[in-house]
Amino acid sequence: MKNPRLIISEKERDLMRSWIIGHNPPDIQVQNSLDRLYKELETADVRKEEEMPSDVVRICSIVDVGTPAGRKNDLQVVMHADADLKQNKLSVLSVLGSALIGYRQGASIIWKLPKGDETITLERVDNSRCEILA
Repeated sequence: MKNPRLIISEKERDLMRSWIIGHNPPDIQVQNSLDRLYKELETADVRKEEEMPSDVVRICSIVDVGTPAGRKNDLQVVMHADADLKQNKLSVLSVLGSALIGYRQGASIIWKLPKGDETITLERVDNSRCEILA
């Protein structure tokens, strides 16, 4: 099964590219995830801000996901500097964060996790508390 195509705003795409290029990953797994995300950004459905669907994972989204390790609720996807898993703030440059960005609620995403390729189900996307980058 192939992952759906990413949907991302032009501004977020450009930010993601610069962050990936400027980031020094802590291990090969994170590096591989970021390399994959960078490639997916090349073929993404890039939209104007006003054309972005409300159920796409963005930088600031709060999500519920199902993973092989169990369900994770109320994770907020944030910039790397703001990440704090104790507060459920997930870096967009982490393995899971890079797997989620740009996908819509309901998507099943196959991504390389610590145990290999596994399916992540994006069960809920909430952008209601976001101040979208304009």
